[in-house]
Amino acid sequence: MSAGSPPLLVVAGIHVKGGRLLLSQRAENTSYAGLWELPGGKVETGETPADALAREWREELDVTPVGAAPHGFDVDGRVTLLFFSVPAVMGSPRAAACAAVRWSEVREAALLAMPPLDRVAVDRLASAGHGRFADTWTVEAEAPAVLEGERAAYIAGSDALGPAGSVVTFRKRDILGRPLVEGVLVRTPTGVRAYENLCPHVPIPLDRAGGEVFTPDGAHLYCQTHGALFQPESGRCVSGPCAGESLREIPLEPQGGGWAVSRR
Repeated sequence: MSAGSPPLLVVAGIHVKGGRLLLSQRAENTSYAGLWELPGGKVETGETPADALAREWREELDVTPVGAAPHGFDVDGRVTLLFFSVPAVMGSPRAAACAAVRWSEVREAALLAMPPLDRVAVDRLASAGHGRFADTWTVEAEAPAVLEGERAAYIAGSDALGPAGSVVTFRKRDILGRPLVEGVLVRTPTGVRAYENLCPHVPIPLDRAGGEVFTPDGAHLYCQTHGALFQPESGRCVSGPCAGESLREIPLEPQGGGWAVSRR
């Protein structure tokens, strides 16, 4: 950073569950590429640090931090790194816009290459816990996080929906006029659709028998209990006791590289 550069404000989250610290690996073509860090990033103009942390975690890890609270800071030249303690997350961390994620105990974390400020922070956490990372996760925060995810419009994992025949199942509250709805998001040859995961003939989930939602050839959605086949493009039943009926469609709108339930 040049002498005339303005100060840089960066945020990072500390999330420990079962003595294991959540770390992300920096992507190629970035500074410190390949090094491991506490997930986070730069605070953009107009953002609060807490907003920046939530945005960075959604972009990099496909999760939203819940109940994040300030946890000190470190300074290196013109860079100020603000830390947040994260008691819970909405979703399961995955490498969405970083090279990899991992949960590390103290001994493993000590061997990982890290940027200078992250190294200092992680060593401090290990020392404070007397050789073990102290949990930031709490069961009290986890339950609200699950509920918050079900109330949020965004469908977790939808940005990673694969080719035609791919499926993401989800639960949402207060849609279709009911307090809780189980849905299935599907990629079809003509686009992405979402349906209530409920057979129109008998109100049971399509995959109740424990198998795949799609038939092996990927051509139809399948109600295993009654052998009904549904067109993924329309939700219409083309074979089985509910032939001619259709799955109830859930309206969608694009959001954050993925899809969200439209409440309009």
